[in-house]
Amino acid sequence: MGPARGSGSCRAWAVPMRKAYRQAVTTLVLTSITPFFAAPDGVASGLGFVATTLTGATIEIVPATGVSFSVEGFPSPSTALLDSFVNVLITEGDILTVGLPGSPGPNSPLPGPLPSPGTMLRADVGAPLGSFGEGLGIFPSALGCWELDALSYGKDVLTPTSVGFFSVDEFATGVAPGGVAPDVFSEGSAGAMEASADVFMYLGPFVTTPPGGPVFGNLAAIDGDGLGPSGAPGVGLVEPNPPGPGLPDAGDNLDALDIDTAALDPAGIIYFSLDTAFPDPLEPLSVSSNCGTAIADGFSGADVLVSVPLAFPALAIPAAALGLDISGADTDDFNALIFDDADGSQTLTPGDSIYFSVRRGSAVIGRPDSAFAVPIEEGDILTVPAFLGGNPAIFIAAEAGGLATVRSGTALVFGDDVDALDVPEPGFGLQLAAGLAFLATVGRRRRVGRSRCQDAPPASTTWPTHSNRWASCWGPTCG
Repeated sequence: MGPARGSGSCRAWAVPMRKAYRQAVTTLVLTSITPFFAAPDGVASGLGFVATTLTGATIEIVPATGVSFSVEGFPSPSTALLDSFVNVLITEGDILTVGLPGSPGPNSPLPGPLPSPGTMLRADVGAPLGSFGEGLGIFPSALGCWELDALSYGKDVLTPTSVGFFSVDEFATGVAPGGVAPDVFSEGSAGAMEASADVFMYLGPFVTTPPGGPVFGNLAAIDGDGLGPSGAPGVGLVEPNPPGPGLPDAGDNLDALDIDTAALDPAGIIYFSLDTAFPDPLEPLSVSSNCGTAIADGFSGADVLVSVPLAFPALAIPAAALGLDISGADTDDFNALIFDDADGSQTLTPGDSIYFSVRRGSAVIGRPDSAFAVPIEEGDILTVPAFLGGNPAIFIAAEAGGLATVRSGTALVFGDDVDALDVPEPGFGLQLAAGLAFLATVGRRRRVGRSRCQDAPPASTTWPTHSNRWASCWGPTCG
């Protein structure tokens, strides 16, 4: 028997469980995203963080990988800030990392509050350099902006233990129950309104999962600012970001992602896409909600480009190879990227693997995919067409990740938009296995606690609002 609702023992049980859960999320993400070695006691290389163990020993923790990302802008709060590395204005085309402990990065997510992100690579031609010197060589559009939509270093190898990560924009609602809160539902537009700056871990296996298949849900792994309510470590972005037409946005939208960037990755080969010129249908008042960077640089927003040191960007994978731009050039917007360039050819060849999403408003959305003949949505993880000349094939349906879709009836006009993707390199999944098992156990206990401890929701609120959801689970009676 569990504690009775309203009892003191219920309160005493629930508060430690909440704290244990949040501590588990932070510990799991920090130890999994940041493989490290500990320098001997008393030795400091100046490369890492000094920490004190429970036994009182002082060690230095030196990250082996960090996170890199971009922000959607023109403008957003962070694009009005000076970065933490070279003291220049952040742009929506820069490759960024966490501002602490400092240049050159990449740095790992940390608990907030945090300074503004640090710029590792600048987008534009002839601009002040980032911490890695050479920029991406992107020319601005007629609107004077640069927009980096997707990012990969070409080493996203899939294995049986691969773990997927993604981000969404400020209009995403998620579906309840979509996973173990905090998730897209609790952090999304009907909740804390912070999902657009967060990164979520897909809780299912990274294998083909069609619409109508199992629903695995998601879990918040990285928070935008590293503060509440999610409790996950952050990257220094501005939250919350309420949904609505018009610019500027009140908060940031993380727009491209690599979750395990190695120290020299930003100085090597980089795959990315640039944004299209067509507007976001949910931003009708925002004539500049998209920069049109791809067309300005001679490409389509559905192309995958490659940047190598001391050279301007080049076409790596044309839109047609992915089943995109069937309606014409720049009619689809490549929105997120997972790419394994297995042979190092800097293009798509047999043996390579590629997975992606497309932005809301793309012409391909609503067309039947080539694998299951169901309408493509902006939250689907897609791959190359199943047959020559076909539309992209659905690899993992949006519903499996706990996202809202029109085809499932959980969204009315537009489904949740996935705008960043990554699969870390091999070995990462093994580090998560024990942690995921623990989180699943904690999640089950929280659900039991909700049924035994929750007070009746206030008459003025209706399920499923964010405040009511958390209040019912962790209300005054339950702690």
